Amino acid sequence: MWNELERCKSSTWREMRAIEQALLSFSTLFMGKSLKWFTDNQNCVRIVQAGSMKEDLQNLAYSIFCICKEHNIFIELQWIPRTLNSKADYISKMSDHEDWQISNEFFEFLESLWGPFTVDRFASVMNNKTKRFNSLFWNPTAEAVDAFTQNWHGENNWLVPPIYSVIRTIKHLIYCNAKGSLIVPRWVSAPFWSYIFNKNLTYKAYVKDVLEFKEANRIYSKGSSPKCIFGTENFLSTVLAVRLDASL
Repeated sequence: MWNELERCKSSTWREMRAIEQALLSFSTLFMGKSLKWFTDNQNCVRIVQAGSMKEDLQNLAYSIFCICKEHNIFIELQWIPRTLNSKADYISKMSDHEDWQISNEFFEFLESLWGPFTVDRFASVMNNKTKRFNSLFWNPTAEAVDAFTQNWHGENNWLVPPIYSVIRTIKHLIYCNAKGSLIVPRWVSAPFWSYIFNKNLTYKAYVKDVLEFKEANRIYSKGSSPKCIFGTENFLSTVLAVRLDASL
């Protein structure tokens, strides 16, 4: 997903940025390999080969060169018509509507209580709160793709999952005999509610503490998707920070 600044850039800039980020994400896989990159943007082919008079494009071209040199990657760009590039074009338009994030201020407050956190399990290179993180898609410096393929045991996990994954997150933490801190809206009618509280509102055995915060506008930051309600005036709920420990 592009942020607001990146969305204002030219299509050539975005295409070259995609090349740069893909090389960073797959650098270990591509190391020592020859790559042929098909693109429907003729400007990219020319700029990667010969550079550009525009500073932002030249910076990207140089970054691509440096990544390839560092990892011994030979890359050749070849233009193809868009009609032959439909699969990549479709993927490029995929949107992550769940890329909202927690403010640094709120993260630092909880880290002072329950940290230090060692792995951010649901993040991207744009919003990770710890150096080590897992992401939905391949990201530069991501430790893994898909947090649910990882063993969370022995880590202090920072957990801000999409709402549809909250139950799966709790179950996976229990399965791994792990611990962490989970951030969710206070949605009493949500399916995940019964995984945190018993009917009499006592905590589940693996729930060690729950803190409630009213100023959601200081906690959530809007993501790149215009459809996101988190971090907007349309989000009316309070927020729960749930301390989980299934390691015993």
